[in-house]
Amino acid sequence: MGAVGTLAVRPIFISTVQYEQQLAAGRATILDVAPAAARFGVQGVEYRDVHWKDKALELPAVRRQLAEHKLRATYTTLMPLYDPDPTHQKQLLQDLEDARALGALLLRVNLGARPEHEPSHAPIHYAARKAVERAAALRVALSIENSSQPPGHSVAEIETALQAFSCRWVGTNIDYANYVGTGQDPLTAIRRLSRWINYIHAKDGARTGEGFHATFLGDGSLPVAEILAAIHAPGKPIPLCFEFPGGDDPERAITQSLAFLRHA
Repeated sequence: MGAVGTLAVRPIFISTVQYEQQLAAGRATILDVAPAAARFGVQGVEYRDVHWKDKALELPAVRRQLAEHKLRATYTTLMPLYDPDPTHQKQLLQDLEDARALGALLLRVNLGARPEHEPSHAPIHYAARKAVERAAALRVALSIENSSQPPGHSVAEIETALQAFSCRWVGTNIDYANYVGTGQDPLTAIRRLSRWINYIHAKDGARTGEGFHATFLGDGSLPVAEILAAIHAPGKPIPLCFEFPGGDDPERAITQSLAFLRHA
């Protein structure tokens, strides 16, 4: 199935990442994103823990917006699944509660550094397992993303964690550009992780003198159409979320990406 099929049958999400510059400068608020998604005709929005200004007020307001516009949500946290800090472990559990309150399909997390099998690391294993159990109880899927840098960046690390948890509420968010940026083959990652993929971070990218640069679809050099076809080959309706900075003109970046999916 090519990119046209992707747009036709796969849920497409935009992200608050596209509006990060405007949110940081106060030229937009988190309440502006769902109406924008409705204008674009996409199916949902990915919200991020770092973009709340007043979560207690904004989260229920966003939930009402989503219902009004018949949109779905996903949620992203900076807290990794494996973390030795008890404060961070507690925050991850709160992020799961917030995802549930938002009505999110899933919570996107990074893996973190996998602890060793020794007594001193037992609390880290326990906290991660507790988070997985809470996700299952709340019926909020966890989606482990391959990081853009160590730890938690390699296919082997992600695969090992998914096998260890062996839970239908734990899957992986394929960030194929992160695999490219860390010197791995995204198609190999897709083949190895196919049965666990429950989310896609979609972007284009190119290597520059300053490293790997993420951009909107069609503005880079990645074989995006081939990658998306490989992900969608099993026929599962996996949500695809744009994850690239929108810069000064996020609506243009989103529009160009939607056009890419239609015509690639």
